[in-house]
Amino acid sequence: MKKLLLIIPLLLVGCAKVSDYQASCEQRYQKLSDMANCLDASVKNDSRMASAPTPKLYVLAAKMLGQGVDEGKISDAQARLELQNLYVQLQSQEQAQQIAQSQAFQQALLNYQAVNTMQAIEQKARQPVITQPYPSNEIYLHPVKDGFGSTLALYLLIFTATG
Repeated sequence: MKKLLLIIPLLLVGCAKVSDYQASCEQRYQKLSDMANCLDASVKNDSRMASAPTPKLYVLAAKMLGQGVDEGKISDAQARLELQNLYVQLQSQEQAQQIAQSQAFQQALLNYQAVNTMQAIEQKARQPVITQPYPSNEIYLHPVKDGFGSTLALYLLIFTATG
């Protein structure tokens, strides 16, 4: 029975919903096998879960553990502990899958942005460079001291080409 619980690599779809059903059934039934039958009926009545394999698997594990308690093969407390451990394991796997999906989505978004940036750079690189056809003239006033202590103004005419 423990092997069954340790081998399950599937995710529990709608885990919170299953736990709601289980809590409701546990309030109505003390015996684990009765609670498992109630849980089975609840899952079958939920159209979203009725076709999902993981809730079915969880219910089957609950039924097997309940049967094990009824037959005296396992204590009620031990069976409930194993069922809870299975639930936690499946919940962790579901969270890991959601994180992986989120990261994949974020990476896809980053890739999309990078492609758009590269396309914008390429497009800008393809645009012709516009240069001024004639150089512009600029005049600078540069003070120069002569040998006698007076300051002379020297005008420099500088031709520059911008482009």
